[in-house]
Amino acid sequence: MHRTRYGRIEERGPLALLACHATRFVLERLVVAPGMRVAEPGCGTGVISLAAAKAGARAVVGTDVDPAALSAARGNAGLNGMENAVFVQADMLGPVAGGLDLVVAQLPHKPAPRAFNRRYYGGRDGTDLLVSCIRQAADLLVKGGRLVLYANSIANPARVARELGRAFDVRCLGEKRRYFTPEEFDGLTPGMYAHLEGQAARGEAEFFSDDRGLYFLARLFEGTLR
Repeated sequence: MHRTRYGRIEERGPLALLACHATRFVLERLVVAPGMRVAEPGCGTGVISLAAAKAGARAVVGTDVDPAALSAARGNAGLNGMENAVFVQADMLGPVAGGLDLVVAQLPHKPAPRAFNRRYYGGRDGTDLLVSCIRQAADLLVKGGRLVLYANSIANPARVARELGRAFDVRCLGEKRRYFTPEEFDGLTPGMYAHLEGQAARGEAEFFSDDRGLYFLARLFEGTLR
């Protein structure tokens, strides 16, 4: 169960697909006005989409490529009585109609030397899906519409900032430290930490250290379409 400013969201689904700390970080900061048209690419089990629906959005569409995630999202829509949220199997926002007021996205964006678990992998610099989302949102949002995008500093933050700045006025809604170990990353796919070090040396990733260890910055951006 997730507590949001709009009420409780019940979540069921495969353990590996359930919402994580990043989803909660988004939910704590997401503002949805009644009557909005909302889309969420990479919706997973649908928790963020359902929060938007519970807030009174006129229409919500979530997309995902994973049939298991979509099955869970549809089940969760029924569980929470949210008839104004639909879930579609699709790559990003391809089938979504324009005229949106809000796009919200928490997408896979870990950089790695090779493709691995699609729940995490975002391309060699981590930005493949982030950039696609930014560009698609710019085409589908109404003027003044908002893109709310979760992005970690290990996913080429300079490129993300450039892409956002092309069409959006941007502010950061929140930031937190996410601690990690090299072993954690190499457990996802061999050589991932060395790849990340190379990305950082080229200015394509940012991570830091303090007395607790290594960390990157998890950020939630809000872009308003110019």
